[in-house]
Order: sequence, then C-alpha cells, then structure tokens
Amino acid sequence: MSSRDAILSRLRDNRPDPNAHPLPPVAKLGDMDAGKARFENSLQIIGGQVLERQENDTLATAIARTFPDSKIICSAVPDFEGTIRIEDLDSPQQAASVDVLVVRSPFGIAEMGSIYLSEAQLNNLNSAAHLTQHIVVILSPKNLTANMHTAYMDRPEFHTANYGVLMSGPSATADIQGVLVRGAQGVRTLSVWWEE
Repeated sequence: MSSRDAILSRLRDNRPDPNAHPLPPVAKLGDMDAGKARFENSLQIIGGQVLERQENDTLATAIARTFPDSKIICSAVPDFEGTIRIEDLDSPQQAASVDVLVVRSPFGIAEMGSIYLSEAQLNNLNSAAHLTQHIVVILSPKNLTANMHTAYMDRPEFHTANYGVLMSGPSATADIQGVLVRGAQGVRTLSVWWEE
C-alpha cells in the first residue's frame, strides 16, 4: 500500500459520524418586514428601479418607454414575447448582444432589494443574467421574504437549484476615491416589474 493510500484509508476509518453533531436550527433573525415598500427602498439604494405602471401600461409598453433604443429584447418567460426567446440563444456570446432580458424571479429579499435567479429561470444559460445590457425582473409582492435568514429557511429554491444567484441592483464598483460606477462588469440596470 502506498503512503497516499495509507493516509486516505486512515482518514476514511476515522471520519466522524455526521449525525453525532447535528447543526443547530437556523434562527429567524433581524427585521421581519417582508413588505413591498421595504424592498423598493432597498432596491433604490443599491441603484435598481421599479418600472412604475402608467394608465393602461403593459410590460411591453413600460420596456419601450424605459429602454427606447433597445432592439433585442429576450424573454425568459412564457407570457412575454420579446424579439427573441431565451431558448433561441445558443451561447453566452449571443446573450451579450441582448439589450433587455425579461425574466421572472421566484422570490425577492426585502432587506437587500435582491432578486433570486437559478438555471430554472435562465434556461441553463446562466450567463444571460450578467451579459445583457439591462434586466427586467417580473416579481410578485407575495413572493417577498424578509431577509437572508427567512429566504434560506422558507424558500426551497436554495436547496433544489444547481446554480443560484442573488442580484442586488446593477453591477457596480467604486475606486479608492469613492467614484461609483454602475454597470461596470455586468448589467447596466436592474428593473423590477410588479406582477399583479
């Protein structure tokens, strides 16, 4: 037996029983406000925006008004057409040419103004959420959770997805002098459209 095999064998033989020391239950901590107003305030602080409904507004008219120069609007939801479907994007390079990506988030976190996306929402083209110019997220107010503690405890997506990302507004960076640049490495804007 080689030294390597001997070491690995001893490690396997002396591995502790994972059930002997179970993890304590996750506590729900912090502010439990999962309200729409708290989410919107947090989203605005980090540079995101809510697409406000105007009279007789649809998602299509709100996108046209907010992003008038957009030519390629990719839809990752069945109830919005767009100019291209996410299923028709074959590569991250194609996703980089998208002006606006429309996607539905299964939940948002009010404390941080964050939305959650996984491979289920992005049709396994996870890079689309980071390479497009603008992302419009359809979100239901009833799917808001208060904070990371409640999200982890109450939302099954954390435990079932192979890939998951929490997005908090557009990408941003700041240098030492405090100059904030939004849209530096990823989407330039993140907008939320409230689902009624």
